Amino acid sequence: MPDIESTDGDNERRKLETRIWLQILSVESTVFMRLNGVLASECGLSVAKFEFLAQVNRFPEGISLGRISANLKVTSGNVSGLVRRLVADGLITKTMSQDDRRSFFVRFTPEGEALFDKANALHARTLAACFASASSDELQNQLLALRSLSARVQERTNA
Repeated sequence: MPDIESTDGDNERRKLETRIWLQILSVESTVFMRLNGVLASECGLSVAKFEFLAQVNRFPEGISLGRISANLKVTSGNVSGLVRRLVADGLITKTMSQDDRRSFFVRFTPEGEALFDKANALHARTLAACFASASSDELQNQLLALRSLSARVQERTNA
């Protein structure tokens, strides 16, 4: 005969895990939709394009497509599609590596850098509006809790 307290405790834990997951998704969805809408309407960028351009911004001398793929944790196919669109939009240039002809680097065009600067400021203002009702201490505590939870989840999935 199963231990009822253990079973009830397990069920409560599963409910708690589900609630945490749903809350994380809710926050992500709300902030993502707001960012995506604002970036699209004011800069003509999706969040995906913005995140790609943020990687380019971190490496003004150029960044390889492989590194962008790894940093964003997306497939090379996703990166290739974004590169095609961003090159067509005149926001980045793509050049072959002189060391490895299979590797390509991307850099901002002047227009891309100017648009990213505008989008980055808009991104910061939008995040500030999203989190305005939380104190700095509350945000810091939430960040620490999420980092701890993330480390534990990654630890378990990598085991």
